[in-house]
Amino acid sequence: MTDEINEKKKLYVHIPSYVVRNEGIYISNDEFVMYARLCFLYFRKFHEKEIELDPKKFRLFLRIGDTRTFKKRLNNLNKAGLIETEIQDLPNKGTIKIVLNEEAYKKGEHFTKLSSEVFTYWLNDQIDEYAFRQLFYYKSHINLNDKDKTKWYCFVGFETLTKRLKISRSKVESANDQLKEAKLITVKVNKLQNTGTYNECDELIYHRPNNEYHVAKRLH
Repeated sequence: MTDEINEKKKLYVHIPSYVVRNEGIYISNDEFVMYARLCFLYFRKFHEKEIELDPKKFRLFLRIGDTRTFKKRLNNLNKAGLIETEIQDLPNKGTIKIVLNEEAYKKGEHFTKLSSEVFTYWLNDQIDEYAFRQLFYYKSHINLNDKDKTKWYCFVGFETLTKRLKISRSKVESANDQLKEAKLITVKVNKLQNTGTYNECDELIYHRPNNEYHVAKRLH
């Protein structure tokens, strides 16, 4: 019963999977963290698309040192069609209102859901924007409706991540290291497999399947 109550109290971040994966759209990892937070606030405010916030506090939450960068990222979300608000000037005091584009939010049939606990790891500087995005990417490919719960993992190759997120292989590896260190993922490295075929030199061809990525159960 206690576990059921805790589960009901748990808050989640819901993000359209096409945004998570940069499918038909592109936003950087920095901008993704910003959008993820806006999606969470949208969820907490019972799907009220107008989100009022303190720009200074929001900027500090996002680890943005200057207002110019903050304004640029908001406007990039606007250009991507994810928010309706275009920022001209930021007030020295007070709040601003950001309007989430509900049509873009509801456009995808599939959403990626993670516990809002992920923000704690971000705030504690345990993961950076690359690791934050990568965690959502892995989760977006895990089918929790699969009756075989032993298959709650995904296969995502380095090439896919570098291409989709437009980052280097070294950034992908660094993000994986952060996620493993924070115990947010576990990785099973698959062994070479005999394909049963031969090359032109009559040598057996081996293939190594992509690694298995398991997202920590507490985040589901």
